[in-house]
Amino acid sequence: MYFTIGNDRLKLPSVPYRGRIAPTPTGYLHLGHARTFWIAHQRARSMGGELVYRCEDLDRQRCQPEYAEAAIEDLRWIGVDWDQGPDLGPDRSIWIQSERHRMDCYLEAWRYLKDLGLIYPCEVSRKDLAARKSDRHAPERLGGELIFPEELRSDAERECSAPGERNWRFRVDYASSILEAEDQRLGLHVFEPGGDYGDFLVWRRDGYPSYELAVV
Repeated sequence: MYFTIGNDRLKLPSVPYRGRIAPTPTGYLHLGHARTFWIAHQRARSMGGELVYRCEDLDRQRCQPEYAEAAIEDLRWIGVDWDQGPDLGPDRSIWIQSERHRMDCYLEAWRYLKDLGLIYPCEVSRKDLAARKSDRHAPERLGGELIFPEELRSDAERECSAPGERNWRFRVDYASSILEAEDQRLGLHVFEPGGDYGDFLVWRRDGYPSYELAVV
């Protein structure tokens, strides 16, 4: 597989196959989930690799423990098993995103990005972005979200050792951030800043990292 950033085309090293299933416990699993996770399970086993289970429970308002427990029970019932996960071994918190938050690994990543000048505090809300929809210069939607425009970014510097009660966004380099990824099944994909993506959230004002940071 190849990955291109700017003018650099990188070939990913050949490593043993490692797949993952990562349900978000905001409700009970449905047949679509079952099919997706079954395919991930079969692919990992056919490749002789391992499968990990990660619980994506960072949405504190919608995620519930009973949904997380039901997901594990349902997947076990249909024959999906995994090699590492929240129900296996002493390191279960590694596979539960909200518990990793308490391990400070996300704060370390936030501080690293801040020290490099790659993120900035942002007071612009989703409502502010939605108010721009009628503007003919408003960015197009991508996956149901409005693309954050470059002109709304903040250049303010904040001296702080923790994110605090504000959003933080990644400062995309609009001049040289065309991304290309060659998928082994679907071929070449090209993404352009401003048209396909913009400054994305890495930390939310509710005190939790965004999915975009935590999933990495």
